[in-house]
Formats: sequence, C-alpha cells, structure tokens
Amino acid sequence: MSEQSKLAVLRAKTDRDLWTLVQRQLDRGLTLAGLAATRGSPLHLQAEKAHETVKQLLPKIGGLTPDERKALERRLKELETALDQLPSENALRPYQGLRSRVASGSDYTGARE
Repeated sequence: MSEQSKLAVLRAKTDRDLWTLVQRQLDRGLTLAGLAATRGSPLHLQAEKAHETVKQLLPKIGGLTPDERKALERRLKELETALDQLPSENALRPYQGLRSRVASGSDYTGARE
C-alpha cells in the first residue's frame, strides 16, 4: 500500500470518527439543554460546551455529502435554539419570592392574615 493510499484510509477513518463525535455531542447537548432549568446552570454550561465542540469540529469533517453536512448544521441550529430558549436565572427569581410568601401564609402584598 502506498503512502498516499495509507493517508487516504487514515483520513477516511478520522472523518468517520469526527462525524461520530459530532453526532454524540449534538445528542448530548440537546439532552442537556432539555434538562437545564436556566441559563448558567451546570447542565446549561455542559450543553454550551457541547455546542462549542460541534462548532469547532464540524468544519473539519471531510467527505460529507451536502445533505449530511446540512443535517448536522440543522441539528446544530436546533441546539442553538434550545439554548437560546432557556430562561435566565434572574427571570425565575420573582417567582421564588412568591413561592416563599405563599408558603409562609402571607398574601401577595406581603401582609399576614
């Protein structure tokens, strides 16, 4: 086997491995984004890391058909959308105060009955 063909075989294997890694990171990121309660939570940060990994690796995968590349890009966009839709921690804070007032028996104005 010539050096050229050995390199071609190695590159094909690398591309397959990168494709598998990107698929798994997309699956992981989408799952974590679905479980995360807010932006900045540990699950959200892990999903963001998966997103960044995919963004870095996707351009490096050779040998993909245009349809395969579009499918990966669609899933990446789906992950971006899922991450963008998470509320910030600040958005949940007003409800936490309400929860504590209700639990303590006070009405919405803060007065006790």
